[in-house]
Amino acid sequence: MRKLMIVSLSFAAATALAHYLLPLSLLPLSAGLSLAAFLLLLPWRRRLTARLFLITAALAVSFLYNYAYRAHITGQVANALGESRQITAYVTDYAEPANGRWRLSVSVEGTGLQGMLYGGEELRTLRPGEVVSGIMTVADASVIRQRSITAFTAKGFYLLLYPEGDYAVSPAEGSLRRWPAHAARRMQETIDQLYGERWSPFLRAILLGDRSLLSDRQGSDLSEAGVYHITAVSGMHCGFLLTMAALLLRRRRGWQLSAVTIPLLWGYVCVVGAPASMSRAAVMLTMVLLAPLLGRESDAPTSLSFALMLLLLRNPYSVAGIGLQLSFAAVAGLLIVTPKLHRLLPSIRRRLPRLFWTSLTTSLGILITTAPLSGLYFNALTVLAPLSNLLMLWAAQLTFMAGLLSVGLGLVLPPLGALLALPASAGAWYILTLSKWIARIPYHAVYFTNPYLKYWLAYAVALLIFCALTPKGRRKMALTALLTALTLVLTAALPVLTDQGRLHAAAIDVGQGASTLLSSAGTAAVVDCGSSGALDPGGSVGDYLNTRGCYRLRYLILTHYHDDHANGAEVLMARVQVDTLLVPAPSEADRPLYDALCQWAAERGTAVEIVTEDQTVPLGEAVLHIYAPVGRGSTNEEGLSVLCTLDDFDLLVTGDMNTINERILTASKDLPDIEVLLVGHHGSRTATSPVLLERVTPEVGIISVGADNPYGHPAQEAMARMAAARMTLYRTDLQGTVSIAVR
Repeated sequence: MRKLMIVSLSFAAATALAHYLLPLSLLPLSAGLSLAAFLLLLPWRRRLTARLFLITAALAVSFLYNYAYRAHITGQVANALGESRQITAYVTDYAEPANGRWRLSVSVEGTGLQGMLYGGEELRTLRPGEVVSGIMTVADASVIRQRSITAFTAKGFYLLLYPEGDYAVSPAEGSLRRWPAHAARRMQETIDQLYGERWSPFLRAILLGDRSLLSDRQGSDLSEAGVYHITAVSGMHCGFLLTMAALLLRRRRGWQLSAVTIPLLWGYVCVVGAPASMSRAAVMLTMVLLAPLLGRESDAPTSLSFALMLLLLRNPYSVAGIGLQLSFAAVAGLLIVTPKLHRLLPSIRRRLPRLFWTSLTTSLGILITTAPLSGLYFNALTVLAPLSNLLMLWAAQLTFMAGLLSVGLGLVLPPLGALLALPASAGAWYILTLSKWIARIPYHAVYFTNPYLKYWLAYAVALLIFCALTPKGRRKMALTALLTALTLVLTAALPVLTDQGRLHAAAIDVGQGASTLLSSAGTAAVVDCGSSGALDPGGSVGDYLNTRGCYRLRYLILTHYHDDHANGAEVLMARVQVDTLLVPAPSEADRPLYDALCQWAAERGTAVEIVTEDQTVPLGEAVLHIYAPVGRGSTNEEGLSVLCTLDDFDLLVTGDMNTINERILTASKDLPDIEVLLVGHHGSRTATSPVLLERVTPEVGIISVGADNPYGHPAQEAMARMAAARMTLYRTDLQGTVSIAVR
């Protein structure tokens, strides 16, 4: 078994090197060097350790396999790319929402590659097995706007397809390969019938990993509480399923349990789409169940490494998958760190304290090994995650089991299914409510918007390595834990204690969007919160505010209702308490978002004011002048603008106002000479006109813009005008969040 672990880990290490460090052209050379080392060791294998022999052999095989796999995929993708091509694709799953559009997975004829087909509402009518053909543009799924991404390739999708006009749809072909997709859809429909609009989003998430119906607010609460993982089907859910099967078959023998649970387990994995974390768990649990029947002892580290190798053989690109990395990091923490933490206290005989300590050390062990990845991918470290898991995982398990049984019975006996849906609904209420409460606790999480946190993390990792390499000792471990906790408290306090001046202004990096913080004497306001890209603007702004100890806003001001200025409002209002929401009068097109804003505000006790006349309101030592819309027409033209003043310092925000409205603003308002201009419309050529620049003579311009925006922002014409005005320019796509302190 140890030999299998060595081979598996060596194969995985070579795959990681091939993905992150070695270009495709160097993989044959790497394989050759590994093979040469193997051949050199071959005559000496009796004298040298057998581990080196196995490692070199596994490295050579892995490098060759990665080269062959990647060369094949690269060649097929290159042949498929192009615009206005006739494409035939087989639908492999049902459509899902994606950033205001719809997409579905397809298999592209002639390439053998999986792809994502994007379109409108018409995709919702397509079923797995149907054939779509028409003129389409085909793009590489690993590169979007000249930026390399792994979100698609890690899941086995290599092409993106965009239809040009209408396309033909042929009837579905019967195939057993489509049964998982049909079974998942049937389960979704049953969940919707049993749980209604209130609870079906959560039950869909915990049973099927379908989080498309969870509101942004619910997702934010679960994430902030550190339990968002329960809505992404993973190895934990496999454990839940195994526990449920064992309870139902408790009087059966080992072979009977294995005969029932292994097919049930793999059937469930197929229905939910076989994500990497679940496939890993299914392999491990299968090996655990089969080991006694084969006369072998189960070995968790070997099972873990073997599962990793199998996943990488299926798709080497999955080594970059966030789910796979977090899954294996969590299990590594469970196997390596948790036992050490558990031994810190002497044996506990009473059942309840023992259960409490076991649950706590399990959560801590997982948190320690996943913290670096959480910081890298999610920009946060949830400090209260161990407490959240302690309070909610038992409820998640009961909710999962009751929910799965209710769906199974609901398919054949709806009344019994509805009866079992009651405890599952209660579990959903408990988890969502408790998550909301925990997410409101100050410093429940720390964020890597804190510039000192990365140094603390390096310090904490160094301490853990020191503990691992030195002799064991409870006092040493206790002292390490104390030092780690105290330094974390100090690290979290530093941004709050740092002098931010009498006025702190920040153009927060939300990608292709806008959000500006204005804070003075403990009172804060945010102007706009939105992004048209894949970023979470409400989360980004919430991270920045919470890092600086701000959990309350006096004002949230939305200049207008476009997504890149307003679509983060729900999450931001979930993260911090907002006293007053200031918005312009909505048009008919803006009414749905306005109504949603009013609903979110009512839930949080936030007053909503429509600004139809100019207002002047205090903000600590500063003053905010909020100007009502000066134009008529599109949403951009009917937006608010804001002037923040402290003594001789002035900062102006014009939203997406165009040149015509800038002329009206300068003619109708008594604008002073300003120090800072939040450049209009992300640096569009239709904003930041010579009239505005000559009237307010800004010294500094801040452009809130995304690095991969398709609009060409900032425009060269606007940049030239600002350069002629001798402005010092800062850009969020280049410098990140831009902060200003006025002392």
